[in-house]
Amino acid sequence: MPNEEYLPPESESSTEIVESSPSTLSILTQSEYAAMVTTANLPANRRKIDDFSKKLMSYATHSQPVALSMFYTLPRAGKQIIGPSVRYAEVVAPCWKNNSTGSRMIGSTDDTTTAQGVFIDYECNTRNVKEIPRKITDKNGNKFNTDMILTTSKAALSIAYREAILKGGVPMALWSPAYEQAKLTAVGQAVSHAARIDLAMEYLNKLGVSEWQICNAVGVQSPKELEVDHLVTLKTLCEEIKKGVRTIEEVFGSPFDKEIDSLFTQLGKNETEKRLLKNSYMGRAKDLVEYLRGRVAPTGQGVPVQKAEPKQATEKASQAEASTEQAKNDAPQETEVKRGRGRPKKIDSAPEDKPDTQPETQAQETQPAQEEKPAQQAEPTTKQETGKFQF
Repeated sequence: MPNEEYLPPESESSTEIVESSPSTLSILTQSEYAAMVTTANLPANRRKIDDFSKKLMSYATHSQPVALSMFYTLPRAGKQIIGPSVRYAEVVAPCWKNNSTGSRMIGSTDDTTTAQGVFIDYECNTRNVKEIPRKITDKNGNKFNTDMILTTSKAALSIAYREAILKGGVPMALWSPAYEQAKLTAVGQAVSHAARIDLAMEYLNKLGVSEWQICNAVGVQSPKELEVDHLVTLKTLCEEIKKGVRTIEEVFGSPFDKEIDSLFTQLGKNETEKRLLKNSYMGRAKDLVEYLRGRVAPTGQGVPVQKAEPKQATEKASQAEASTEQAKNDAPQETEVKRGRGRPKKIDSAPEDKPDTQPETQAQETQPAQEEKPAQQAEPTTKQETGKFQF
């Protein structure tokens, strides 16, 4: 057994403990923090709740575009979640006064990246910290590329910044009234709620979005159930579509979705088959509907083909009726012409081979009758045309 060396007992008591002095950076940080606390608690610098509420209300409702930026929407479980955005947190923090805010990345793993948001209230001498993890892998477990990881990290920083200010930093009871007022400003205060719904439906219908798609996007059964939150959600979604962040099909789905689901049910497709078909026809919902219709009722099987015989027979019947009507209208050429006090006189057509040596009286009697013929022939034609075009 090898000899082991042990330190004698007296050697432990003789060990010197070296005390480390604080670094220059920590000294500066402590002095800066102490100065901020002292400055914030001066009578002239202490915050006033009334001033905070007025200033925040003025900022959040400055204009309709500004009010609209105070919200965000997020699709979850087939519905759109609405909440205060990071833009609203940026307005709340300076109105609250005597605070310090920030966010930073504190670590990452193979699957997630974590951001930390900090809110320091010098007047109350409190510190609020929120940590937000975000996945950096797709649904198949593959890691994002570098650009996508940077985008995800920026989103985590914004969320951590917002959460640190609005959840635990500034009390919700104080910033909530301005948030609710910003909703009304975003959808328009000058009109009634019913008029807001009509304007929203009219605008979305012009974009090609059906009523069913609108109600399905916000989780209501009919437009009458739309509340202010729903209108704000629709307004925010329209702004994202206008900016090109999302497409109409991504937000509201396809107008053929209802029919597609019905056709899937008729064909007995499972969830995997539905997902594969939708992915293969991404952006081509109309083609998918035509494909499914062909699978449900193939051409020539169960689809009645209309023959041309009934149509031709109908056309022939209508032509026969028209000719009969025309014959009736032409009949007055051989009828009697009323003269004098209503006593009719039969008109005899003059033969072509009749000699010119006719008495002057007979020629005078025949000439007025021939002059009145065109007027009576034009009358039925006018009646027929009037019957064709009735307004």
